[in-house]
Amino acid sequence: MKLLTLILFLAISPAADAFDSPQALQAGFMAALRANDIEGLVMCYTADATNFAIDSMSGTGPESVRASWGGFFQAFTVTAAELSDEHLEVSGDLAAAWGLFTITAVPAGGGDAVVIKGRYMDVAKNFDGNWLYIADHASVPVPAEEE
Repeated sequence: MKLLTLILFLAISPAADAFDSPQALQAGFMAALRANDIEGLVMCYTADATNFAIDSMSGTGPESVRASWGGFFQAFTVTAAELSDEHLEVSGDLAAAWGLFTITAVPAGGGDAVVIKGRYMDVAKNFDGNWLYIADHASVPVPAEEE
Protein backbone atom coordinates (compact mmCIF):
# COMPACT_ATOMS: atom_id res chain seq x y z
CA MET A 1 0.00 0.00 0.00
CA LYS A 2 2.89 2.38 0.80
CA LEU A 3 4.36 1.83 -2.66
CA LEU A 4 1.01 2.56 -4.34
CA THR A 5 0.65 5.74 -2.27
CA LEU A 6 4.17 6.84 -3.25
CA ILE A 7 3.50 6.14 -6.95
CA LEU A 8 0.25 8.12 -6.82
CA PHE A 9 1.98 10.98 -5.00
CA LEU A 10 4.74 11.09 -7.58
CA ALA A 11 2.21 11.01 -10.40
CA ILE A 12 0.20 13.98 -9.12
CA SER A 13 2.90 15.96 -7.32
CA PRO A 14 4.01 19.16 -9.07
CA ALA A 15 7.53 18.57 -7.75
CA ALA A 16 7.70 15.21 -9.53
CA ASP A 17 7.87 16.87 -12.95
CA ALA A 18 9.11 20.31 -11.94
CA PHE A 19 12.78 19.65 -12.58
CA ASP A 20 12.94 20.08 -16.34
CA SER A 21 16.59 21.20 -16.20
CA PRO A 22 19.57 20.88 -13.86
CA GLN A 23 19.01 24.52 -12.92
CA ALA A 24 15.38 23.80 -11.97
CA LEU A 25 16.54 20.86 -9.85
CA GLN A 26 19.05 23.03 -8.00
CA ALA A 27 16.46 25.77 -7.54
CA GLY A 28 14.00 23.20 -6.16
CA PHE A 29 16.59 21.87 -3.75
CA MET A 30 17.47 25.35 -2.51
CA ALA A 31 13.79 26.32 -2.12
CA ALA A 32 13.15 23.17 -0.06
CA LEU A 33 16.25 23.86 2.06
CA ARG A 34 15.16 27.42 2.77
CA ALA A 35 11.68 26.13 3.68
CA ASN A 36 13.08 23.43 5.99
CA ASP A 37 11.11 20.97 3.83
CA ILE A 38 12.60 17.49 4.18
CA GLU A 39 10.17 15.89 1.72
CA GLY A 40 10.95 18.59 -0.84
CA LEU A 41 14.65 17.70 -0.54
CA VAL A 42 13.93 13.97 -0.83
CA MET A 43 12.05 14.57 -4.09
CA CYS A 44 15.30 15.81 -5.65
CA TYR A 45 17.00 12.38 -5.52
CA THR A 46 16.70 9.01 -7.26
CA ALA A 47 15.88 5.93 -5.20
CA ASP A 48 19.51 4.78 -5.41
CA ALA A 49 21.29 8.16 -5.22
CA THR A 50 24.62 8.25 -3.40
CA ASN A 51 24.61 10.90 -0.69
CA PHE A 52 27.88 12.07 0.87
CA ALA A 53 26.38 14.34 3.51
CA ILE A 54 28.22 16.47 6.03
CA ASP A 55 27.15 14.23 8.92
CA SER A 56 28.05 10.79 7.50
CA MET A 57 30.55 9.04 5.26
CA SER A 58 27.89 8.01 2.75
CA GLY A 59 24.34 6.89 2.34
CA THR A 60 22.02 5.69 -0.38
CA GLY A 61 18.63 6.89 -1.52
CA PRO A 62 15.88 9.00 -0.04
CA GLU A 63 16.16 7.48 3.44
CA SER A 64 19.75 8.67 3.64
CA VAL A 65 18.70 12.18 2.60
CA ARG A 66 15.77 12.06 5.01
CA ALA A 67 17.99 10.92 7.92
CA SER A 68 20.73 13.47 7.28
CA TRP A 69 18.61 16.53 6.63
CA GLY A 70 15.91 15.41 9.07
CA GLY A 71 18.47 15.43 11.86
CA PHE A 72 19.67 18.84 10.78
CA PHE A 73 16.13 20.25 10.69
CA GLN A 74 15.46 18.85 14.18
CA ALA A 75 18.52 20.68 15.50
CA PHE A 76 18.25 23.89 13.44
CA THR A 77 15.86 26.09 11.50
CA VAL A 78 17.35 27.37 8.25
CA THR A 79 16.85 31.11 7.89
CA ALA A 80 18.95 31.61 4.75
CA ALA A 81 20.81 29.49 2.22
CA GLU A 82 22.84 30.71 -0.73
CA LEU A 83 25.16 29.31 -3.36
CA SER A 84 28.24 31.06 -4.74
CA ASP A 85 31.07 30.34 -7.15
CA GLU A 86 28.58 28.15 -9.02
CA HIS A 87 29.60 25.94 -11.93
CA LEU A 88 27.54 23.64 -14.16
CA GLU A 89 28.55 21.32 -16.98
CA VAL A 90 25.92 19.40 -18.93
CA SER A 91 26.72 16.54 -21.29
CA GLY A 92 23.72 14.77 -22.74
CA ASP A 93 21.60 13.35 -19.92
CA LEU A 94 24.18 14.05 -17.20
CA ALA A 95 25.02 17.27 -15.40
CA ALA A 96 27.70 18.06 -12.84
CA ALA A 97 27.42 21.10 -10.58
CA TRP A 98 29.83 22.40 -7.95
CA GLY A 99 30.49 25.47 -5.91
CA LEU A 100 30.23 26.91 -2.43
CA PHE A 101 27.30 27.20 -0.05
CA THR A 102 26.41 29.29 2.97
CA ILE A 103 23.62 28.21 5.31
CA THR A 104 22.43 30.38 8.17
CA ALA A 105 20.46 28.49 10.81
CA VAL A 106 19.12 29.10 14.29
CA PRO A 107 19.46 26.32 16.88
CA ALA A 108 16.14 24.69 17.75
CA GLY A 109 16.75 25.34 21.45
CA GLY A 110 17.36 29.02 20.81
CA GLY A 111 20.51 31.04 20.66
CA ASP A 112 22.52 32.87 18.08
CA ALA A 113 22.36 31.97 14.43
CA VAL A 114 25.08 29.67 13.11
CA VAL A 115 26.67 30.26 9.72
CA ILE A 116 27.84 27.12 7.92
CA LYS A 117 30.14 27.59 4.93
CA GLY A 118 31.07 24.66 2.75
CA ARG A 119 31.38 23.23 -0.71
CA TYR A 120 29.19 20.99 -2.81
CA MET A 121 29.38 18.81 -5.87
CA ASP A 122 26.49 16.91 -7.37
CA VAL A 123 25.65 14.84 -10.40
CA ALA A 124 22.16 14.89 -11.89
CA LYS A 125 20.63 12.69 -14.56
CA ASN A 126 17.76 13.32 -16.94
CA PHE A 127 15.01 10.70 -16.66
CA ASP A 128 12.55 11.35 -19.49
CA GLY A 129 12.63 15.11 -18.97
CA ASN A 130 12.89 15.04 -15.15
CA TRP A 131 16.32 15.80 -13.70
CA LEU A 132 17.20 14.16 -10.36
CA TYR A 133 20.36 13.86 -8.30
CA ILE A 134 22.18 10.54 -8.60
CA ALA A 135 25.12 11.68 -6.44
CA ASP A 136 25.53 14.53 -4.01
CA HIS A 137 28.49 15.58 -1.87
CA ALA A 138 28.61 18.37 0.66
CA SER A 139 31.54 19.12 2.94
CA VAL A 140 32.79 21.70 5.35
CA PRO A 141 36.54 22.35 5.46
CA VAL A 142 38.31 21.18 8.58
CA PRO A 143 40.10 24.08 10.28
CA ALA A 144 43.88 23.84 10.23
CA GLU A 145 45.48 22.91 13.53
CA GLU A 146 46.92 25.80 15.44
CA GLU A 147 50.58 25.46 16.31
